[in-house]
Amino acid sequence: MYEAFYRLKTKPFGLLPDRSFLYSGSEHQAAYSLLEYGVLSQAPFMVLTGEPGVGKTSLLQKLMAERGNRYTIGLITHTRHDIEHLLPWILLSLGLSTKRLDPIEAYHMFAGFLTQESKSLRRVVLVVDESQNLGAERLEELRLLSNLNDSKILKLQIILSGQPDLYTLLQRIDMTQFAQRIVVDYHLKPLTEVDTARYIRHRLQVAGGHPTLFTNKACALAHRLSHGNPRLINQVSDRALTYGYAEQSRTITSKLIAQAALDRTKGGILPLAAKDELVALAAAAVDTAEMDDPLPSLEGGSNVDESFGPHPPGSSAEAYAHGMALKNQGRFKEAVDMFQLAARGESMWLKSHAQIGHCYRRMREHQAAIQAFRTALNDQSAAPDDMSDILYFLGQSLEFTGQAEEALEVYRRVDQLNPGFKNVTDRVGGLRQSLEQTSIEKGLAMSNSSWLRGTISKWWRSLIGSEK
Repeated sequence: MYEAFYRLKTKPFGLLPDRSFLYSGSEHQAAYSLLEYGVLSQAPFMVLTGEPGVGKTSLLQKLMAERGNRYTIGLITHTRHDIEHLLPWILLSLGLSTKRLDPIEAYHMFAGFLTQESKSLRRVVLVVDESQNLGAERLEELRLLSNLNDSKILKLQIILSGQPDLYTLLQRIDMTQFAQRIVVDYHLKPLTEVDTARYIRHRLQVAGGHPTLFTNKACALAHRLSHGNPRLINQVSDRALTYGYAEQSRTITSKLIAQAALDRTKGGILPLAAKDELVALAAAAVDTAEMDDPLPSLEGGSNVDESFGPHPPGSSAEAYAHGMALKNQGRFKEAVDMFQLAARGESMWLKSHAQIGHCYRRMREHQAAIQAFRTALNDQSAAPDDMSDILYFLGQSLEFTGQAEEALEVYRRVDQLNPGFKNVTDRVGGLRQSLEQTSIEKGLAMSNSSWLRGTISKWWRSLIGSEK
């Protein structure tokens, strides 16, 4: 209804979990980093807790999307304490069976599947959402299933996500054996007032709108009403956009937020705070000074780098310099946009895509960083030192994401191009030993057809041809 008026491609404040709108604030970054660490370090059990609506499911969606190509992931969302056995739901989540099987038959099917996936060098990751509903008996069933892991090879990892009741349950004396197997746990807290403003502006940007549509006071009121709960922020903000559209207001003020929240709370169901101030705010005249209040950027600091004026820079070199300034301020998402603009200039292609990779690494979006470094390597005119640098960072990103085979190949290429470069020799030795221990070395025989070998070969031929 209001999308066209505010020039939005979609609704920015939907209530369904959507990882494309996930805001990478300090809390969510910390939680996601720990989940990544748990998966990569082969933790048998990981636990993520938080109040309803703080973004647990969106984090899990992001993890499954980014890890789904390397692991076999099953997701259980319909949890109840009164189900007789959990194993049939696990088989259903993995696409193994939709039938009601005998418990012994179901156990053998699951055990066989774990063994089969392990032989294919794929780990099974089971994600159980709303785990607080399972109760102690069903959690004990999960603990017993984890015994299918042997002493040498981890076949099954389990991620439990739930409300604070799950944390309370796991602290019980009778859950001691289970708690001892939890390697990673994190309680996701609500957003701060600063993060609430950045969250609102982030979602507006993702939806294609202007990040300054909501005033500072509007964002601050949204935080007080929601206590930083993203789901409640979405409810208040979506309603405010509807009211803003009805009044044809190009800016969402605290008055509009108050009017929207006041009407929304009349039913008595939505658990908003700070209700007492709503009546006065909704009835007050619009504060014109609120419109002039300078808006902070998504990542902090001023909205515009003054050295470039209020408009985007024109040349590739200016865009690159602007991108570096934004990167140095920690405004990585905005920096990526500038570097992409700079990359339109042929001479800035390699440097710009390399910096895009560094920004994504800082944002912990490692798959995006890998793609950016690969794109940079398409520049066949690159100098050997530049090529070595980018290959090295690509290798680090591949190694971090568990793509050990390709990381080893990348480091070997760096060693060929630039012997003694940084700590590449040590990395090659460590990765080779790790791969040999897990019998993955045989996969390197297929590397002759990899994209990297083709890229390096084209660059090498180009370099030799230019020297002739």
